[in-house]
Amino acid sequence: MWNDEHFLTVSDGTKIHFRDEGGAGEPVLFVHGFTASIGGQWGRPGLIAGMMERGWRAIAFDLRGHGLSDRPHGRSAYGGNRMGLDAIELLDHLGIGRAHIVGYSLGAHIMAHTLLDHRERARTLCLGGAAGRWNWTDAETVAVNDEADELEAGGITRHILRLWPKDTPKPAPDELQRLSERKLAGMDTVALAGIKRAMPDHKITRDDMCSFTMPLFGFVGTRDPQLQAFHTLQQFRPSTEIAEIEDATHGNCPGRPEALDAVDGFLRRHSERTV
Repeated sequence: MWNDEHFLTVSDGTKIHFRDEGGAGEPVLFVHGFTASIGGQWGRPGLIAGMMERGWRAIAFDLRGHGLSDRPHGRSAYGGNRMGLDAIELLDHLGIGRAHIVGYSLGAHIMAHTLLDHRERARTLCLGGAAGRWNWTDAETVAVNDEADELEAGGITRHILRLWPKDTPKPAPDELQRLSERKLAGMDTVALAGIKRAMPDHKITRDDMCSFTMPLFGFVGTRDPQLQAFHTLQQFRPSTEIAEIEDATHGNCPGRPEALDAVDGFLRRHSERTV
C-alpha cells in the first residue's frame, strides 16, 4: 500500500512517523484515534487505500504516543495544541498549504481544536466518530483522569466500556480483561495516560464550530455512542453534512466501504478535481 516510511522531528524534538502516497492528487491528511496507528486505524485495505485508488494523495502519521512515533511521558508532552501542531508542522514539511483533513475519534477532536488557529490549512474538515469537544463536561474531565489512572496501572477497561456499541450487552469481566490486554499489546500505557489527561485541552464551543467556514462533514456508525453528538451538531450547525454508516460501531466504521464512499463523495463535492 505504501512505498516508504518517513520520520519528521517536530519543533519540540519529538520524532513523528508519517507516510505520504498518492501522487499528484489533492492532499488528504488522515489523523487517527486513541490507541490506533496509521495501519491500525485506517486498515488494510481500508479508507486510505481506497482513497489512493480514487486518485487522492493520502498522507497519514502516527500521533505522538502511538505507532512508530516517539512516546514521551507526561501530560505536558500532549497538552494544549501540541498534538495538532504535529499535523500542521507535517504539512509545512511537505510544502502543503491546504489539505483536506480527515480525523477519526481523538484525531477529529484534535483537528477541530487545532484548526481554530489554523483554519487556512483546511480545504475541508471531516470528523469521524467524534464531533468535536464542544459538549465537554466536568464529569468527563473526572472520567478521563480515572481512565488515565487505570492506564498507568496497565488497564483500559473504562475506555472500552465508554465506547461500547449501542444496544450491545456489555462483556463479562473476564472477556473485558482479555479485550483490555489485547488492546494494550505493544502500547506505552504511561504515554497513553498523558494523552488522556490532556484531553480537556481540546475543548471548544458551539460558537467555535459555527465559526468554521470550510465545508464540514461527519461520518459515524449507527451503533456508535457518539451518534447523538453528530445529530446535535447538525441541529446547531445545519450546513454540516452527516453520513450515518448503518450497523457500524466506533471501532469498525473507518474500515467500512460505505465510509470510503461517503468521505470520497464529500471531498469530490468540494474539490478542484474535474474527474
